Amino acid sequence: MLAASPAVRSVCARALFLGSAAVTVAIYLWTDHVYARVGDFDLAPIFRLLFAYYDGQAAAGLILILIVAALVARPGWLRPVAGWVSDHTRAIAAATAVLLSFATLVLYGNDPFTMDEFVQLSQAKVFAAGHLAGQFPPHLVDWLIPPEWHRTFVEISPTTGEVASKYWPSFALLLVPFTWVGISWACNPIISALTLLVIHRLALQLFEDREAAGFAVLFTVASPVLFAEGSSYYSEPAHLLTNAVYALLLMRPSPRKALVAGLVGSLALTLHNPFPHTLFALPWFVWLASRQQGMRLLAWLCTGYLPLSLLLGLGWPLFVHGLPHGTLALRSDDIFGMHDPVHPSFLTLVPRLGVLYARLIGLAKLWLWAVPGLIILACAGAWKTRHDVRCRLLAASALTTLVGYLFAGFDQGHGWGFRYFHSVWFVLPLFAAAALTRSDAAEVGESFANDDVRAFVTACALLTLFVGVGQRAVQIDGFVSSEVSQGPRYGGDDSRVVIYNAWRTGYGNGLVHNDPWLHDKVIHLYSHGAAADADMMHREFPDLRKVYTDPFGSVWAARSQPIAAGLR
Repeated sequence: MLAASPAVRSVCARALFLGSAAVTVAIYLWTDHVYARVGDFDLAPIFRLLFAYYDGQAAAGLILILIVAALVARPGWLRPVAGWVSDHTRAIAAATAVLLSFATLVLYGNDPFTMDEFVQLSQAKVFAAGHLAGQFPPHLVDWLIPPEWHRTFVEISPTTGEVASKYWPSFALLLVPFTWVGISWACNPIISALTLLVIHRLALQLFEDREAAGFAVLFTVASPVLFAEGSSYYSEPAHLLTNAVYALLLMRPSPRKALVAGLVGSLALTLHNPFPHTLFALPWFVWLASRQQGMRLLAWLCTGYLPLSLLLGLGWPLFVHGLPHGTLALRSDDIFGMHDPVHPSFLTLVPRLGVLYARLIGLAKLWLWAVPGLIILACAGAWKTRHDVRCRLLAASALTTLVGYLFAGFDQGHGWGFRYFHSVWFVLPLFAAAALTRSDAAEVGESFANDDVRAFVTACALLTLFVGVGQRAVQIDGFVSSEVSQGPRYGGDDSRVVIYNAWRTGYGNGLVHNDPWLHDKVIHLYSHGAAADADMMHREFPDLRKVYTDPFGSVWAARSQPIAAGLR
């Protein structure tokens, strides 16, 4: 059995197995080191926890997947898989949308519990109601939104109580039709399903090979990062899809395609902040400008960018800043929607040592949230296709994204996978598929395109699809349940006010989420201390009484009438 293994018979399959195993073991040992050394490089606690604990578990799982794949892979029964995937991409995409919708509802609890996610859904609810801003009682804004989120994720008027997202609004607008019909949970799953179709089309255009397109789709759907991001409320899946469509349109540019690419690019630019798409699009702008008659195409591209960039990219920050809040000056970070609660500016002139360390961790996450060996294959495929200008552009977009985020002033905090690279992640399965493509008979020998390597990576992908994604699903469910449970353990379902002692929890501020007009039966507040909370409750909600308290906070309720009656 062992003698028939591709990892034994083939030099390239053996090299891929040993290289992948060595890198994965090294990352596993690194996660253990990070877990033991809490104070290193001033990483955000949530970022450290997700890497040191959850990614450490995943590394152990990937090692097991590599070993099993080496034992079970057989070219005979695995040879048709890539072609079958290519022929059934639409069905796979539909199944992916259903699975991710289920995961959003069950594993995520349909709860965008981080502020990055919640602020987008909240703004979508505002847009769906025909407004630009929500409305809170002005004297309660410090309780309704933790002070550290003010002017970071949201803009709040202390005089009128209007509240709006600081992020540029295109992703919130994408959520609007789903919010209208009550299925906001389906937005990212559908976006992820469409991404599979676009990656399939990109692979066909680049390599003109049915099996290569199948490998690209297989690597994408089997990588746990697609599952995690697709079942969340993050804007990253939309960044991935819009950048992939942008690249597809510019593969064979024409004035019409350039105009549409500009429109898609402006959507990508204004999804939440312009940095991800700017880094992705920069090589394409340079390439178009350097082509013969390229300035004409560039003019059409810029024309496509113009309407949404002006309306949403410039108009939205000006609207948000125009909410009555006193004499605060409009800064560049306000225009670009790039604030962070810890650091005063999104960008730095010189990369900080802690950021460099965080980006190294990001690269490790890139490895751990993908099919084992995908990064090695992607590097090989990028080198193999280096003479194709389209592939060079994709590689350049990946590099500008990696380098550009070295100058971002902080680690990514919470997030699945390497969130800052996700806008260009689709280049990895494309280049990995290129490494497996047989352009001529000479490449069938000892290369990544031989049957043994293809069988081994197919086995890795199929095992990751079921074991790796399953492991991440259990992790996400456990993490979300653990964080959401860090509130008062009150069992009632009556209308109530819940006040969170956020300083006693690991992610307590992220639990203070409210409907833009406080229409929900539960209002979540940020504690200002027991005495201040009691005084506020007696003043603002005189008909409510404290019915429960524990170290995580307190619950105030009156079963005789809805709590909205207490607002004034």
